[in-house]
Amino acid sequence: MAKAAPLAPPQDAERYIVPGLQRGIQILRAFDRQRTQLGAPEIARELGIPRSTVFRLMQTLEYMGLLEKIDHSSDYRLGIGVLSLGFEYLASMEVTELARPILDRLRDETGFSSHLAIRDGTDMVFVVKSAAKAAFASSVTIGTRFPAHATILGRVMLADLTDTELQDVYPTGKLPRYSDQTPETLSALKTILEGDASRGYALSAAYFEHGIGSIAAPVRDSSGRVIAAINVIFQDGKVEKDQYIDRVLQATSDLSRQLNYHPAVNKQERLTG
Repeated sequence: MAKAAPLAPPQDAERYIVPGLQRGIQILRAFDRQRTQLGAPEIARELGIPRSTVFRLMQTLEYMGLLEKIDHSSDYRLGIGVLSLGFEYLASMEVTELARPILDRLRDETGFSSHLAIRDGTDMVFVVKSAAKAAFASSVTIGTRFPAHATILGRVMLADLTDTELQDVYPTGKLPRYSDQTPETLSALKTILEGDASRGYALSAAYFEHGIGSIAAPVRDSSGRVIAAINVIFQDGKVEKDQYIDRVLQATSDLSRQLNYHPAVNKQERLTG
């Protein structure tokens, strides 16, 4: 899976960069679900940093609890400190606290697991989950990442972007394929996004994973921009999907309103400004 692109720094920020801190963060970013264990030589080659420098940085990160040394090996893995930082970040987001009771209600009304996700570059990150009590329940955990273009949660967020913004997210115009329905080019994705934007929601049958269906809709803040998405998932072929669309739309409307989004006001601002 492609990694989320880091945010570009302000143009005049380069002179304030601390090289050692930057390298330490680059080391942490080198770990992912495919590469859970890495050693100093491998990271040194990848980042073009002297091995001795990488070794000292990794020892510092280990001391701070951000890396862990693997027993009987010279390799490292991410430490619990990284997880703690992630949870502290999630806890600091207003939208996560506001979303919890809304997701619980949506789960109770539909009987399906419900989720709130945000976009990080080319990935969607699950930040809140309300698990269904039924036999069929979501196995997604907080922090799970899925490719935005290949999920309907991602689609309803990407549908809010301009052509220029989409080009920045996918500069090559080529997209990895995850199922028969996954768009493989930016042009094909844009066609899908136009439909999603027009409807105000997205509905899928096995769009990302075989046998799994989902309904997703966007969450907007006071500026009118989409900042998150809510979905429910169900066993495809076992559910009459259309009857649950209004439930999902009501959930996103309620959360958007709590984030001070007012459709009439935002529409007027777009028209006049």
